[in-house]
Amino acid sequence: MGRLSGKTALITGAARGIGRAIALRFAAEGANLLLCDLNLESLRAVAAEAESKGVSTLARQTDVAVREQVQRFVDDGISEFGMIHAVVNNAGIFFNAPFEQTTDEQYDRIMAVNVKSVFLVSQIMIRQWLRHEIKGAIVNLASIGAAVAFVDSSAYCTTKGAVAAMTRCIALEYGPRGIRANSIAPGIVDTPMLPSQEDNERWANTAIPLRRLGDPKDVAEVALFLASDESRYITGEMIFVDGGWMLN
Repeated sequence: MGRLSGKTALITGAARGIGRAIALRFAAEGANLLLCDLNLESLRAVAAEAESKGVSTLARQTDVAVREQVQRFVDDGISEFGMIHAVVNNAGIFFNAPFEQTTDEQYDRIMAVNVKSVFLVSQIMIRQWLRHEIKGAIVNLASIGAAVAFVDSSAYCTTKGAVAAMTRCIALEYGPRGIRANSIAPGIVDTPMLPSQEDNERWANTAIPLRRLGDPKDVAEVALFLASDESRYITGEMIFVDGGWMLN
């Protein structure tokens, strides 16, 4: 029996990077999967790889910043699998820009994808869990940017601070109903979102005590723990997966 056997998990931003790693790790532990992303071609490839592990998937191109699309996706997932037991809000975008040069369009889009999507997916699922008395688990992807500042990243750090705060509020408000919410704060993880290779090597050699970049699988293992019953007495926490970055 896998650690998520008999459960269904919804994962946003599942087409690549950390989202892909989480999807495949959950599949290896027996979870049926609802996977969404804007990149449908890559998403279908992830779904096929997950299904090769013996689970069922529903993959859908979805803009998680649009309530109607999220609601339709959740409704179809519940029709397909009966109920969704865990949610991983992973979808996110990043850009570098000095604070004074950040445009309204950039700010609005990053807030929509990184924060509003977490609000929408979590709210829609919590309503279902309350209605059916399900003790669900929410895992939100924050960042070390929720706790420390980076140059040219004010909008991104703002969104991740908001995710961390939202997670704590959900945990406090719905803990009495058995609903848990935790966040993960990855450090510098080797994904397509990373900036230049030169910066990556500098960080690995100077800022990260373990002297390597994070691997998406490092984050996936923590997401699995937080979505499973093994973490049944943990809620409202933000777990750093940063190779020791926060020690500096």
